[in-house]
Amino acid sequence: MTISQSVFPLPGVQHGKRIIASVIETRAQNDNDTPWVSLPVNEENLSLGSKDISFRSFNNAAKHAAHWLRQNLPETLEPFQKFAYAGPKDLRYPILAVAAAKLQKVLILPSPLVTAEAQRRILEQQKCTVYLRPSTMKTQVDAILHDAPHLQTIDIPDLEEFLRDIEAEPVTYSKTWQEGKNDPWLVFHTSGTTGNPKPVTWTHRMMASIDMMAASPNIKDSMVHRVANHRLFTPIPSLHLTGMMLILATATYVNMTAVLGPSTALTPSTIISVFQNTHIDGTLLPPALIDGLCLSDAGLAALRSLNFLMYAGAPLAAKSAALLTPYIPVVINGVGTTEAGGYFATHHEHCDPDAYLWLSFAQQKGATFEPRTADGLHELVFVREDPATTSRETDTDDEPVIFQTYPHLTRFETHDLWRPHPVHKHLWQIVGRTDDYVPLSHSDGLHASSLEPEITAHPAVKAALIGGHGLAKPVLVVQLVEGTTASEFEVNARVHECVRLEMGRVVIASEEKPFAYTAKQSVARMQSLGLYKAEIAALEG
Repeated sequence: MTISQSVFPLPGVQHGKRIIASVIETRAQNDNDTPWVSLPVNEENLSLGSKDISFRSFNNAAKHAAHWLRQNLPETLEPFQKFAYAGPKDLRYPILAVAAAKLQKVLILPSPLVTAEAQRRILEQQKCTVYLRPSTMKTQVDAILHDAPHLQTIDIPDLEEFLRDIEAEPVTYSKTWQEGKNDPWLVFHTSGTTGNPKPVTWTHRMMASIDMMAASPNIKDSMVHRVANHRLFTPIPSLHLTGMMLILATATYVNMTAVLGPSTALTPSTIISVFQNTHIDGTLLPPALIDGLCLSDAGLAALRSLNFLMYAGAPLAAKSAALLTPYIPVVINGVGTTEAGGYFATHHEHCDPDAYLWLSFAQQKGATFEPRTADGLHELVFVREDPATTSRETDTDDEPVIFQTYPHLTRFETHDLWRPHPVHKHLWQIVGRTDDYVPLSHSDGLHASSLEPEITAHPAVKAALIGGHGLAKPVLVVQLVEGTTASEFEVNARVHECVRLEMGRVVIASEEKPFAYTAKQSVARMQSLGLYKAEIAALEG
């Protein structure tokens, strides 16, 4: 089901070239009852329902936080003073982000899922010397910073201190779009899927890409169109780009209400309870949680009640898709990266059973597909429209985010591999990455990610990885669903005989060495294969 008429512009809104902090301040003044987020009344008893927090309360909390930052951050003459924050999964993340914008400071968001060494490296690269955290996380943060005595830690108040009803003294963002659009604001980092996590600085203009997309007459049916004026549930934390884009940019620019669950780690049963006790139009979930929900009737009923389901971070298992796509009008893959943001690929009108696999990039500025393999795989490459005239001084407000991250580039190879639809050539399916290629000793090889989904479609398989780099034949490492046993997988239909998988070259992952996962909840390929280096080597005799 496609959107026949664009939802943009929203009534009374002039989209594009608006800085989030200023829009929040305007909405706090004019739309004081409009909900920003909805969260449980009581995290211990979700049956009590949810409560809404308005933009007026949000802006007031950011003002309280801004006053606190002024009083507690070290004095400096340095523009765009940087500070890091790590805490539980609650509203302090977006509140501190807006407070930082009001004061023209930069918030760094290290993930607890990367190593202490990686976090320290990110802080050093950013020349950050201040780390905020609640007293409840003193032990964890101290362990991260034990080799960094130059970093000052500061206790941050409880959330309730910022969400007080008492009206705070005014603190407003003072710059126009032209004055502030390229100022640094938020520093995220890559997941480390393909190497060490690296920091990526997002400016106000980059965070406004949602609004720029809403202003574009060419984009008709993206994820942003789906969530506008709707209530969307997602458990993705705000320390990740996707989470912050949803709770800050999408909620602010296109009237989405972010529905939140408890601040603790969510399980399928918790998500079911959230769905049963508050109104939700759609959701964005990691496929691992979707798979977990599909294991119960209550989970299936919760998902099937939605108008749209978005998944991100990993492929959606075929067995889960088969249970959901006949019931949910739109199931769509949310594709993007920390460096490039959301790709704004659009939905399509075709209703085939595998429609959830395919996206259209016809309306995506700068997106091209270049052939990479003999079997028809293409790499997504972003190209500036006129490289001959592009320079560092060029300032096109709606240019792809990737060229704002890397302003010196005229093309960016994503390393993502896509397959064109056999009939509808404007549709594309992501199948893996160029670095998923497994070279074998006889000079042939195979793209692991093109076969692995067929293996994980087996009901006994939780996850699968193909390795054997440099060996004569590939090796399959399988993590089974608890309580199941190994069985044969039919996965060789599309590969040459010399690279076929053999049951004698299958390693079953043990409970003692489970696969490693990234912050996106996708399997960390090389790290997981490394756990079974000895077992893989033993197969060579």
